[in-house]
Amino acid sequence: MSRERSRRRFLAGASTATVAALAGCSGILNSAVSSIFEDVNVVNNAGEPISGTITVTDPNDETVLEETFDLVSEDGAETETESGAVRYDDVFTTTGSYTVSITLDEDSAVQGVRESEETVEVADTDNTNVIVAIGETEEASGPINVAVIDTDGDTDTSTG
Repeated sequence: MSRERSRRRFLAGASTATVAALAGCSGILNSAVSSIFEDVNVVNNAGEPISGTITVTDPNDETVLEETFDLVSEDGAETETESGAVRYDDVFTTTGSYTVSITLDEDSAVQGVRESEETVEVADTDNTNVIVAIGETEEASGPINVAVIDTDGDTDTSTG
């Protein structure tokens, strides 16, 4: 499978999973999610390029992820290396409360919002996926939305 096709499949899956998670639908979706997503995923639904920083701190207040990202709009990728989503693996090392912070660059604000911070519960480090969807969808009204998907059963969501 080409990288472009794989990227498009990921973006389609990310959008579908985010919508389903935020709508509270989890059943069949959980097995598909575990094969598409990593621990933490950032998806651009804003319709324009965005850039910023994601920071995740663990229950001991240690930073376990701090990365910058540059994401094209979902349909804006012109080369195989451009993407509207980014995935980070091996973030969750212990169970407990993690803080997910997003800071968008000044020129990437969505509806005037540049920052969001959510606390998420990780009950199972092997079966928890966090999806940060930037931009509104029909099911999520905020500019930055965080969904937690437990691929072992339950889906919990919080939106910001």
